[in-house]
Amino acid sequence: MPLDAAVTAPAPTVRMRREGAMPDLERVAAAIGVAPLTAHLVWSRGVDDEASMRRMLAPSLGQLRPPTQMAGFEAALDLLEEAKAQGWRVGIFGDYDVDGVTTATILSGYLEALGLEVVVRVAQRERGYGFGVADAQALHQAGATLVLCGDTGTSDLEALGWLREHGVKSVVIDHHQVPEVVPPTDALINPHQEGCGFPFKGLCSAGVAFYLCAGLRTRLAKRTQARLPDPRTLLDLVALATVCDMMPLCDENRVLVASGLRHLQKRGRPGVAALLDRAGVDALEPLDAAHLGFKLGPRINAPGRLGPAEPALHLLRARTPAEAGPLADRVDMLNEQRKRQTERIKAEASALLSADPKLAERAGLVVAHDRWAAGVVGIAATGLVEQFDRPVAVLGIDAARGIARGSVRSCGGVDVRAALAECAALLERFGGHREAAGLTLAADNVDAFVDAFDAAVALQRAQVPAPEDEEIVDAQVPLCDIGVELCDSIRRAGPFGMGFDAPRFIARGCEVVGTRVLKERHLALTLAQDGHKADAIAFGMAHLEPPRRSRVDLVFVPQLDVFRGVVRVKMHVQRLWRSL
Repeated sequence: MPLDAAVTAPAPTVRMRREGAMPDLERVAAAIGVAPLTAHLVWSRGVDDEASMRRMLAPSLGQLRPPTQMAGFEAALDLLEEAKAQGWRVGIFGDYDVDGVTTATILSGYLEALGLEVVVRVAQRERGYGFGVADAQALHQAGATLVLCGDTGTSDLEALGWLREHGVKSVVIDHHQVPEVVPPTDALINPHQEGCGFPFKGLCSAGVAFYLCAGLRTRLAKRTQARLPDPRTLLDLVALATVCDMMPLCDENRVLVASGLRHLQKRGRPGVAALLDRAGVDALEPLDAAHLGFKLGPRINAPGRLGPAEPALHLLRARTPAEAGPLADRVDMLNEQRKRQTERIKAEASALLSADPKLAERAGLVVAHDRWAAGVVGIAATGLVEQFDRPVAVLGIDAARGIARGSVRSCGGVDVRAALAECAALLERFGGHREAAGLTLAADNVDAFVDAFDAAVALQRAQVPAPEDEEIVDAQVPLCDIGVELCDSIRRAGPFGMGFDAPRFIARGCEVVGTRVLKERHLALTLAQDGHKADAIAFGMAHLEPPRRSRVDLVFVPQLDVFRGVVRVKMHVQRLWRSL
């Protein structure tokens, strides 16, 4: 819809993240040694006192609380110490996503550095989620005396039971919810288990694995004078997993991610360095959480979405640039393939949904096809939610096995996990949270699920008022203030992510000096205000191309673009409308 046609629609309500102003802002900012904007950004996220603000702005490993109260921790250390003393071969199993692959890399790399022999496997989506009996058997056949499960295992009772029956000890390093039945493992390290006294429950599995490696080093250091590997070299992977698994960036996670970003900036891990290069990230570009979530994460996830996740594992475990290069090429190629599949699924799903004669009256949408890979449909669902402005479930049907698996994405405040719970009689399994969930059901139940999901969403919408159309921003910024200094002030307040949202700003009354449509989808703009100009990019908004000399308001995020050593600031537009 052209911007001119949209002008009759009401502009969104713009609300500041926190009303008012921070008391004594200038003095506090000067005392801490930051720009006033930096202090304002931290204050607007609920940090009220100077001491807390100092901790937020200078996170250090010394702020981490010891894991002494973490249930299962000492038992796991006992087993690992015995494994080293007895020369056991250790089997390591990780899930197929970023958290699982990084956890497997952390555990295998550190134990190898200590001199232990390891054998590593990662899950395959086509075999289903989790640690299965076949995986347990494979590690047993490979000679593992001890098996470590990372980012999985808490609910894998059958496979862990098989290991116990065959005399193989196990440790589960996980962060998923714990079922009523405690898994039959020799040590469960999961902050969510009953009786775990560790105060922070927001760690991902890679974070738990880091604590385990650090604890093992401390334990061994008390018994030997040998030089031991430094677990801090693992923090780049911990940061990557924490951001990509959408863990809250507060408390321990804030420390781990901030420290990990400093390690990432050095590009010391060959696989990560090669992948940053394939992603087009300039060596001089300051890295932040967005690079992890949007540049590295999708690429590392791509192999596991399309098939075996081993290419991602081998890439992260690569020890030299020569070894990492071809693996990075492979992973990047799989990511391009994943993107093409996603676009195809979105187009086909859109056509199928648009052909539904009941589309206009449906509250929640379901679409399924036997040509769609289950590992890709979640990304497609996100695009369909934007198109249809309703919760959408996208399913890939495996005709040979008679099952359908897929993902659901929400909008409008609908709790999609609760909606799936209303459809539980039709489902074999489901899980997730308010905004996103996954499900498996018999292919024969798909038609019934279409109507059941629609009804469940409609029931929620009847009980909950529609959310107000509003944009939450941190401040109004004139174009003359958009520059490197602004970006530096924002970066100083980071890292940003779940629980500590990235800043968003509003610019009002900007004159459109020039526009260009890029790749038929994206909109590049040159804006002017009071004699100052700025460049902006609005991804996926080519349909909103405004006429030249018109005036617009926009919600944006300023970002540094570094190309061949040249630094520029560009406004990344998140919403655009005609000035009133």
